[in-house]
Amino acid sequence: MTDLVAPRPIAWVSTVDGEGGRNLAPFSYFQAVCSSPPTIVLGISWQGGRPKHTLANILATGELTISHVSLPLAEAMNASSADYPAEISEWDACGVEAAPAVAVSPARVAAALGGVECRLTHAIPLGATKLGTPSSTLVVAEVVHVWLADDLVQRDERGHLLPIDAGRLGAVGRLGGSSYTTTAGRFELARPGAPE
Repeated sequence: MTDLVAPRPIAWVSTVDGEGGRNLAPFSYFQAVCSSPPTIVLGISWQGGRPKHTLANILATGELTISHVSLPLAEAMNASSADYPAEISEWDACGVEAAPAVAVSPARVAAALGGVECRLTHAIPLGATKLGTPSSTLVVAEVVHVWLADDLVQRDERGHLLPIDAGRLGAVGRLGGSSYTTTAGRFELARPGAPE
């Protein structure tokens, strides 16, 4: 299934636990699903009958920050996917610099070109394991703040925002297995009008 549903955007998710311990991990079960209010979904699997650290932190605090992954950040993003114990911060272990978020507690990746700060609205258990726990939890979260690198924001002559240039954004997407792709190779298709 994951080979077929591709490329998938990568959410580089930052959370904190109840004591302020920092966590950073990537997830490719991720998508924007609503514009009003701006809403994302994130699928997080359980591990050994327990929620992954990211999910446990989201459930405890109701907050998360998602940083965009561009090609220069791909190695660090991948390194942060290792199965670190809860007391080890991926920020420190992988040498990722943090910057403060605006509306939530979890930091953003300082070198990221953009991202979103979110608050949990729903946590929906999916499936079941032999241990009687969910196999995954679908996190539904409202975006409460968006940030972008200044050079990504372009306006037309009337001051209206233009779409972000995908080449400048340099997004990394997940394919099947350990394969990834970027927005370097792309094409455009104009949206058709209604047939007459």
